[in-house]
Amino acid sequence: MRYLRAVGLALAGMALLAGGLAAGAYWMLDRYATSKVDRVSHSVPGVEVASSIAGHLSLPLIPKGPRSVDCRGALRAVKGARVRCTAHYLRGTDRRMTVRVVRVGGGRITYVHDAPHR
Repeated sequence: MRYLRAVGLALAGMALLAGGLAAGAYWMLDRYATSKVDRVSHSVPGVEVASSIAGHLSLPLIPKGPRSVDCRGALRAVKGARVRCTAHYLRGTDRRMTVRVVRVGGGRITYVHDAPHR
């Protein structure tokens, strides 16, 4: 009887761990963001894009994300438009990435960033 209880607890713990890992993986892979387009410039300011990326690269409870993110300019509201960004981490490591527009419509754009690379 004691053996069955231990096995049950172990299986329950493994199920919780697997669920947590699956949810974390989904959260990390979700790199899409949506922003309102400025009507005058027909773009999203680089500061807003950088803020969105910084949020995606940071975990909710573990502050391992970048110290800051800089983008080289505004992101135009044209499907396929790109802007280069750099994430600056605490240990002096800089990671570059490309942000690309995947959808435009209704005064909003949806964009995605690739994984940070050196």
